[in-house]
Amino acid sequence: MSEHQQQSTLSEKNQTFFDSLAISTNRPQWMQDLVSQIQTEVLARRDWIGIPKPDDHNPTLNKPRLLDYACGSGELSLTLLPSLSSATGIDISPAMVSAYNSLALTSSIPSEKMHAIQGDLLSPLPPSSTSNPSTTPFADPQYSNFDIAILSMALHHVFSPPSAIAALVSRLRAGGTLVVIDWVLSSITTSSDLHPAFKPGDHGEHAHNPVPGSEHTITRAGFEREEMEKMFADAGCEDVGFVEFGEGTRLGDGEGAVVQRLFMVRGRKKRGE
Repeated sequence: MSEHQQQSTLSEKNQTFFDSLAISTNRPQWMQDLVSQIQTEVLARRDWIGIPKPDDHNPTLNKPRLLDYACGSGELSLTLLPSLSSATGIDISPAMVSAYNSLALTSSIPSEKMHAIQGDLLSPLPPSSTSNPSTTPFADPQYSNFDIAILSMALHHVFSPPSAIAALVSRLRAGGTLVVIDWVLSSITTSSDLHPAFKPGDHGEHAHNPVPGSEHTITRAGFEREEMEKMFADAGCEDVGFVEFGEGTRLGDGEGAVVQRLFMVRGRKKRGE
């Protein structure tokens, strides 16, 4: 199987899994806690990221445009929206896109302020399309020159993390900020025989996630600080910073649960890149 075919197969598995997750009406408590923890940590580091505080007197002054890639059902976009001029979500899962747009609708937010579409910025182009740039997915200018791009809890699902980082940096304006949130590789504090794939140093394709059906969508068990900093630098970023979340995150329920740590890494796209 070619690399293109492998990546396409992984994309299909991710789409199928996240479609099923999006329509689930019974998300476990640990998953809800994970979303809340990420929202809290991002808001606590808004200055570090470069997200201004809301200004009711100047509602559009200096507010950034956000690309929320692998946006899921939109909770993070909604949390940051008071500080943004707009939030654009892109997700491989049509059901997640529907959930994102439903969240905006039920929150009385107009589509020009918060809207998601289905797509894959990371999929390699078939050879027949590379000769015509106008056929490139998301070639429209509205999908470029973002002030901030966020990839939250998705890097461990992609075929090539370095390529994913580079693709997202290419969507930023010069000086724009990329933020990635994911698992620290060697951060297990408790474990059990039910989750043997969560071992420090495991980069294998069988990394486990306690969400049934997700096992074949995960390409990495986590990332080390040095490799994240290198990926950002190689993609043309400077001012790269890396922080670990203050508290561990529980994955799963009952005796099979593990406690993992999250990180956030931020980098600015170099001027002229």
